[in-house]
Amino acid sequence: MCKAIEEAGVKAKIITPDDGGHYFFGYYDLQPFDTTGRYHLCHKAPFEDHIPGPDDVCELGMLDLKEGGFIKLAETTAWNFQQGAMLQWYKDDDHILFNVHEDGAYRCCILNIKTGERRILPKAVANVSNDRTKALCINFSRMFNFRPGYGYNGIVDPYFDELAPEDDGIFLMDMETGDCKLIASLDKLVKAFPRSPYSDGKVLINHINFNTTGDRYAMLFRNFSRKEIGLVWRTQLLTGDLEGNIHCLGNFAVHSHYHWKNDRELLIFSDPDLDNSDMGLYLYHDTTDEFMKMPEPNPTRDLHCLYSPNRRYILGDDYPDKECFRALHLIDTEKGVDTILGKYYSYTVSWGPVAEYRCDLHARYDRTGRYVSFDSNHIGQRCVCLIDMNDLKGYEW
Repeated sequence: MCKAIEEAGVKAKIITPDDGGHYFFGYYDLQPFDTTGRYHLCHKAPFEDHIPGPDDVCELGMLDLKEGGFIKLAETTAWNFQQGAMLQWYKDDDHILFNVHEDGAYRCCILNIKTGERRILPKAVANVSNDRTKALCINFSRMFNFRPGYGYNGIVDPYFDELAPEDDGIFLMDMETGDCKLIASLDKLVKAFPRSPYSDGKVLINHINFNTTGDRYAMLFRNFSRKEIGLVWRTQLLTGDLEGNIHCLGNFAVHSHYHWKNDRELLIFSDPDLDNSDMGLYLYHDTTDEFMKMPEPNPTRDLHCLYSPNRRYILGDDYPDKECFRALHLIDTEKGVDTILGKYYSYTVSWGPVAEYRCDLHARYDRTGRYVSFDSNHIGQRCVCLIDMNDLKGYEW
C-alpha cells in the first residue's frame, strides 16, 4: 500500500510507530523539534476518515528520534486535522502549549512536561510570537463554520447570525498574565475595507501570524461563501500592529499560504489580479503597496511555502496531481533551481467534504535547517516522515 516516489537522492524515514494510530504534527509554520533535535512534537488520532466531533479525543506527545516511540503528554478535544491543537514548544524544552476545550470555552494550556503542572489561559491561540510573550486569538467556532478543517467542533459561535460583530475579531493575549484585549473587530475591518463582498456578507479572520519579531502580523480576511448568489470566498491580505491599526496589501484577490521572510517582507502564493492568469509566489512589502513576483522557478500550483532558517531555500508542498501524488519542492533562490525531493500518494483527496480531513504534507524545517519533517498517509495511515537534508548534494544549511 506504500506509494512514494523518492527523488533527488533523498529518502524519507517514517518516525512514527506502526501501532494503528494516525500520527501527524500539523501546520507547516510551527516548529515541532525541541532545541536538542531529539524530540519532535506530534498528535495521535484514533481515526482519520471524518471531521473530529465535540467529544473526540486526540493524544498529544512527542516522538523520540533517538530511541524511537511516542511519548504521550496530554489529551485535547480542541483539534482538527490541519493544524491539530496548535501544539508547540513554549519557552524551553520543559514546556509545551496547546489548545483545549475546558469550562465551556476554547482555551490555551501551558504544560510542564517534567512536572505535569498546567496553566490555563483564557483564550485558544491562533499564533504565538517567537519570544513567546504574546498570542493572537480568533474565534475557532466561527472558523469551524467556515472551514471545519481549521476550526474546532463543540461550541456554538455566539455571533453566528452576525455578519461582522463588534465584539469579535483579533484578540491580543499576554502569555504570562492571560490578559486579553480586542484590538480589531470584524466590524472595524469591514468598515475599513468596504469592498464587495464584505459590505453585506459574513466575514472572518483566517491564518493570522506574527512577523519574526512580533511587532506586526499578517492575516487573511475572508468572506463566507454565498451559494445563493454564486459567491465563493475571496481574500483581503491585511497586516496590522499591536494597537490594531490595519494596512491592506495589494488588491482584493486570491491569497493563500504565506510565510514571513523577515519583519517586513511576506512570501505568499497569490494572484494579485484575481483572474488566475499569474498565480505564483510573490513577495509583499508590509505597510506599502509594493510587491514583486518571485523569479523562476516559480510554481504555478499552490504551495505551503516556508523559508529555510538561512532564508536561502523555499520549502513547499503542493496539492495532489491527477494521479493523487503530492510533490515536495525545494527552491534554491540563489541558484534558481526547483528540486523535487519526493512525491507522496494521498489517500484522501483535496476536494469535496474530504478536503476538511485531508492529509497535506505541511513540510517544516528543524531549528537548524538540516532536517525536514512532514505528514503523509502514503502508507495507508497518517505518519510523520523525516528527511536528512545532508543527503541532498550541494545543500547548505
